[in-house]
Amino acid sequence: MKTINELTETQFKELLDDYFAPPEKRQKMTEEEIRELAVRLNDKVDIPLVWETAEEKILIKVVLKVDTFLYDNLPNEIYDLVRSLDKGITESEASRLINRLSVLANKKIEIPYIPEAAEYIAIRFVIGVIINAARKEWNFELAKDAPESELITA
Repeated sequence: MKTINELTETQFKELLDDYFAPPEKRQKMTEEEIRELAVRLNDKVDIPLVWETAEEKILIKVVLKVDTFLYDNLPNEIYDLVRSLDKGITESEASRLINRLSVLANKKIEIPYIPEAAEYIAIRFVIGVIINAARKEWNFELAKDAPESELITA
């Protein structure tokens, strides 16, 4: 891996372009990952006053909000670890990140159509799966399908 001094002008420009990406490109998850995470989230959160199909669409939007939040608040170099099995963060780093990011996200993300307690559960769950996926020897597929007992939650 190159150090800052070794980056070419093009590589530095790509770094800046990634950092200053327009809103429609400020996500790291694929469409399939977003859908899969929304399905898992649906088992945890119930949105009152809407039918199941609408609830699934709302939860996709919740996952998108959290994904955009992480893009804005977590260096992409860490976020990109969700696709790597051989690199990653430690369990203690994951625990620390889940705690800090969940609190910060709950302050910054408002989801007025679900109760506050459910909002926090939803935000923490999505962050938890993504940060667990960034652990050493983990990736998104492992984290999204892992039983609760194997996930670091705090």
